[in-house]
Amino acid sequence: MRPFVFAIGVFSLAGICSGETSLPGCEPRPEVRKELKEKLAYPALEKLKWADRVARQYEVLDGLIARYPRELEPYRRLIEFVDWYTDDYPDLRERFQQQAKQHPDDPLALYLAGVVLFHTDTPESIRVLEAAKAKAPDFAWPNLELAQIYSSGKTVDKKKASEYLTAFFSICPASGDPTAQRMLGKAGDPAIQVRVAAALRTSLAKATDPERLEQYEALWALEFRTRPPQEHAALRLQVAEDLKRLESLNPKPDVLWVAFLKQAYKQSGAPEATVTALEDRILREFPFADNVPRMLYGRWTKTHKEPEAADTAGWAVWNHAYKEAVKGWIRDFPEVAYFAGDAWFSAIRKDNSISEVDGIAVLDGYLKYNAEYDRPMSYVYLGASDFLLDHKWQLKRAVELLRKAQSLEAEEGARQADDNLSATEQEEAEKDRIEGRQIDARRFLHAARIAGQLEEVQSLRSSIEGPPPAIKSFESDYWRNRALLAVLDNRKADGLAYYLLAFQTLTSPPQPWRGKTEDDLADEARALWKEMGGTESAWAAFSRPSVDKVQEAGEARWEKPKQQLPAFELADLSGQSWTLKRLEGKSILINIWATWCGPCNAELPQLEKLYEKMKDRTDFQILSFNVDEDLGLVEPFLKEKGYKFPVLPAYNLVRNVLNTVGIPQNWVVDPRGTWRWTQIGFGGPTDWMDDMIQRLESVKKAEGGL
Repeated sequence: MRPFVFAIGVFSLAGICSGETSLPGCEPRPEVRKELKEKLAYPALEKLKWADRVARQYEVLDGLIARYPRELEPYRRLIEFVDWYTDDYPDLRERFQQQAKQHPDDPLALYLAGVVLFHTDTPESIRVLEAAKAKAPDFAWPNLELAQIYSSGKTVDKKKASEYLTAFFSICPASGDPTAQRMLGKAGDPAIQVRVAAALRTSLAKATDPERLEQYEALWALEFRTRPPQEHAALRLQVAEDLKRLESLNPKPDVLWVAFLKQAYKQSGAPEATVTALEDRILREFPFADNVPRMLYGRWTKTHKEPEAADTAGWAVWNHAYKEAVKGWIRDFPEVAYFAGDAWFSAIRKDNSISEVDGIAVLDGYLKYNAEYDRPMSYVYLGASDFLLDHKWQLKRAVELLRKAQSLEAEEGARQADDNLSATEQEEAEKDRIEGRQIDARRFLHAARIAGQLEEVQSLRSSIEGPPPAIKSFESDYWRNRALLAVLDNRKADGLAYYLLAFQTLTSPPQPWRGKTEDDLADEARALWKEMGGTESAWAAFSRPSVDKVQEAGEARWEKPKQQLPAFELADLSGQSWTLKRLEGKSILINIWATWCGPCNAELPQLEKLYEKMKDRTDFQILSFNVDEDLGLVEPFLKEKGYKFPVLPAYNLVRNVLNTVGIPQNWVVDPRGTWRWTQIGFGGPTDWMDDMIQRLESVKKAEGGL
């Protein structure tokens, strides 16, 4: 057992045994907040390697718990850190459970046990949290945890979630706690959001502690969400007034404060030069900050727009320019290990012109960087293995990396186990498991074929040769794996038969990505076809799916929603009101997006093109539901991009409809107002617009042309 677990038990029990019965308040003590920021934020951790960062977290949090055993924030930070970044969570959970059993009358001990039991034994978590609440009605935090439990998953009960959240804010009316604010957007009704915004503004007006003042970000998010778009211009003026006071209160700002000011100036509608100047300050004064790489990449992409997916020549130019940019960042920020270790590998990963010596050197640097500066994750070793297999270098090592990745995947799956998943979430999790197993099997089959190591797939044989999956979109990969295994077994005729089935069950054709259209299925099958003496003319007939199969493929890209669309009434950012009732008679496409979502940013240009094409049609309507928590950042984003499609702030609505929100999403609603189809994710722009129009037309025809 790690020392930190022993320390928690000794120190927290010492506080209880000494007769101390005080309970944590709504905010951390200023001295605790200050120490957390000084010792666990920039620049305290930025230059440390991963093992040293973990040790520092334990050291600081242990020390705070020892000195402040009845203060909540160090415990919360420890629970979050151990859960996300270590393998020690079972030990931590056991220790807090034992503590609650030894001190069943202590609300703090019960609360901590309730927190660590959520997702593992959720019914017991509810029981101990309710016990904590009963023993100390004025202790706010059990209410917030119960609100989270009842907000989603198997235990979802929106009425209870709202009641517990209301109870929390009745005790802590001006809380700017990030978890409380997220829950307020998810489960709080409009009235309580307005009350909290007013209380938080009053409280912050008296605050001078910079760490506390950063909660203005939560305040502004609340105010933009709870005020109609017609008042947003006035809100931006209010943000500007707030900034005048804020800048005078922190004469020695750290990087978090400057980043906070940057976002605030964006929301205030300040000129772009003001925001750029703050970014320059971060780059100049805080070059090791973890947001520096993201900032540099964001700046670079503003002047280097990505070409269309199929533009081969355009992508060749873009890729060359990006590699030169990364070289420049490596030169200008030599102590930021990320650039040479991670960014450079990503830049050359698909470069077929790189020599083996240079490629292996880059790969070694990538693996070394991730081993030293991050927790071991399966995707790192999968990427490394794929790189070697794609280039046909060090094949034995590629297989070893693949084994390492598979081992880590198993550990990651165990850590993600959750006893509170809803039926829909369980179904999605099972889909992910099936897809993951198929992809892993194909990687090993691919490695075995290239490296000539057939023994690597023997343990997978029974799963590969089992019955086909019931999910249509997984059938093609199943038959492809059967074909690869058959070829490895020298059953080539069987392999061709399985490849034919893989073509016939394909649900989406290969899409161009960064100027290339990679079709591994066709390449594998065609090589076998030629090896067996097949002709080019016969190959065309063999590899072309039937008309019916093409139609099935289009259907499989969409899913039937399991929820009903509420009769919404929302105003867009221009102030125009939209209601589902008044849209009857039109086929509606609703795109769900956020400014921070990468795939959304890839899809939005296609949405804009579709809107421009369809905006004058009286039988169609294109809308978008934005789910940004910081709504004040959305309008500046739209102006920067030049988007004109209607944007309806819909954070609360979408969160209430979907317990778990994966974006981007596209919802198709028929002319009667019935939600008919959902598509999740963005697969590429090649046929995106045609696909959307076809779907809109199909629901229009199904409703008799209403």
